[in-house]
Amino acid sequence: MRTEASPDYLNNHITKEMEEQFNISGDLLSQAIENADGVPYQLTFGTGVGDGSFMNVGFGVKQLFGISPEEFTEMLFQQMIEEIIPGSEDIPVDPVETREKIISGAIRKYKAELLVKTPGGEKKWIRDCSIPVIDDKTGKATGLLGIFFDISEHKLTLLELGRALDRATESDRLKTAFLNNIPHEIRTPLNAIVGFSTLVNEPGQLMQSRLEFQEIITHSSDHLLEIVDDVVEISKIEAKVIRIINKEVNLNQMLQRVYDRFKPDAAEKNILLRYDAPMDEKEIIITTDGYKLFQSLNNLLSNAVKFTFEGKVEFGYTFKEDKIEFYVSDTGIGIGVEHQPNIFKPFYQAESSSTKRYEGTGLGLSIAKAYIELLGGEIWFTSEPGKGSVFCFNIPGPGKNSNRPRYSL
Repeated sequence: MRTEASPDYLNNHITKEMEEQFNISGDLLSQAIENADGVPYQLTFGTGVGDGSFMNVGFGVKQLFGISPEEFTEMLFQQMIEEIIPGSEDIPVDPVETREKIISGAIRKYKAELLVKTPGGEKKWIRDCSIPVIDDKTGKATGLLGIFFDISEHKLTLLELGRALDRATESDRLKTAFLNNIPHEIRTPLNAIVGFSTLVNEPGQLMQSRLEFQEIITHSSDHLLEIVDDVVEISKIEAKVIRIINKEVNLNQMLQRVYDRFKPDAAEKNILLRYDAPMDEKEIIITTDGYKLFQSLNNLLSNAVKFTFEGKVEFGYTFKEDKIEFYVSDTGIGIGVEHQPNIFKPFYQAESSSTKRYEGTGLGLSIAKAYIELLGGEIWFTSEPGKGSVFCFNIPGPGKNSNRPRYSL
């Protein structure tokens, strides 16, 4: 018997002394392999894949698979394998086909990465590297000499790097789309401001026309300011320089301000806008960052009204255990399933082409999510295309430490 890689002198007559020395060297080689975090093994083929026998398996197999060398069988090993990634194109994925090619001599060096599930339920990636043991009489392989390496940590690192690259690539793509879109977003209100400012000052304009022009200028100015504010805020959020400034806030008054802000837009679209609050209480005071809470509600309402063309938009809050839970619901166009995992990403817009129908930077939900998390809460939503969406978020309520929101009824 010889390995495919063994030198010719191993085919010559070996004295008993030489054989003993060779065995000692083999033991030392196994120790050297295990010292390098490998698990050496010898496999003798059986009548089929899984029928073979492992011999001279390193003690590291216990740590690798949770199995002692005596219990480690080829059948058990084959049952653990969940995925095979061949190391070269000439190595098949199918173990039976691989074994046939090894026996025939078509594969002289075997290398593959295997995903295995140990009897204890742990999943690991291992690298299996082996060479055939050749029968001198038949010239065919009768087994393998190989080494197992645990590469789980290496694979995990590669996976994390891949995910990080995907996130960076997606972020760059979204930022590029945003930068391509932002000139249009800025130019539209700016053109309106410049154009109608000129018309207001032209002689002969009726008072009603002047009032309409002034209203357009005001609306465009507000929209332009919102765009600039969003860009500034998302820059601060990404730079992690946002600070929380807690003050006492009248919750019902805040909801009234939000309602007043969007009532004209809702009336113009002929949709119902209403809010739900404990109106039997004139004052519900909480301690939180009022600006960030207001902007979070403002951004959610802005989307709800923007994407609703019939029906209603509702918002409000309730007390749930130690949290205050807010909601914004609408009967608008809803969010497609393919877009739902991404809507809180900065710069993401379901419709990002230059011919998109809806104005906006795609930053509102990202800013709202960042603000809510800074306030110690979380945000979630449900949506069905064509039927509308419901966004919910909470912030800490009573029963928490002093730097968390409290309320008095």
